[in-house]
Amino acid sequence: MKREHTFGGWRLLVAIWPLFGFGGCIGSNVLAHEQRLVAPVVAELQFAPAPALPLVGLYESVLITGEVALAQRKVYYVFQGDGTYTAAALVESDGQSAFQTLSGTWRSLAAGLELDGKEPVPLEQAPGHVRITAPNGSLVLRAETLR
Repeated sequence: MKREHTFGGWRLLVAIWPLFGFGGCIGSNVLAHEQRLVAPVVAELQFAPAPALPLVGLYESVLITGEVALAQRKVYYVFQGDGTYTAAALVESDGQSAFQTLSGTWRSLAAGLELDGKEPVPLEQAPGHVRITAPNGSLVLRAETLR
């Protein structure tokens, strides 16, 4: 009986070995030091009222709670020093995901964060984070750096 040679067994192992062998050769210095630090657990953050907080910069959601969490998966805000903002939210509806964008004006007042001239909502801060609480939920944002 003639035996056909197939690409199996040890030959397969020899063929794919290089794919696994080089994975451990990447040095730990690939990530910057601050990227290797463990991020604080959101539940452990101690928030305090933040009247008139200067929010200028990029903020990324790390926790979305309440009714709004049923559809929103991720939120980004960029607050400009001139009192304008732009935001993008990844929203899921009927199994489909889409980014929705919004731009407008903002003011940080003693009463909280005012967006587009509407009633201010509570604004709190913790190291590197802010929390915005509205009637339909709350949003914890982490301050980020625009690169």
